[in-house]
Amino acid sequence: MHPPVSQLPAELIRHKVLNTAQSAEFCNISIPHWRRLYHTGKAPSPLQLSTRKLGWRASDLIDWLASRVREDR
Repeated sequence: MHPPVSQLPAELIRHKVLNTAQSAEFCNISIPHWRRLYHTGKAPSPLQLSTRKLGWRASDLIDWLASRVREDR
């Protein structure tokens, strides 16, 4: 049996891959807006998980959100 994600070391959690809906929720934006951002290259580059499925590393999203906060200052 595997430990719950919350008990994993922070470095492992940063490597978790989120799907489109999870990534949008993580970034607190709608799915359509998230799709517009990555289609226009304004979001982190996705990983190609399968022919039709994309994913994003949590670490890339965390870094991207931090950079957006710095830009707003």
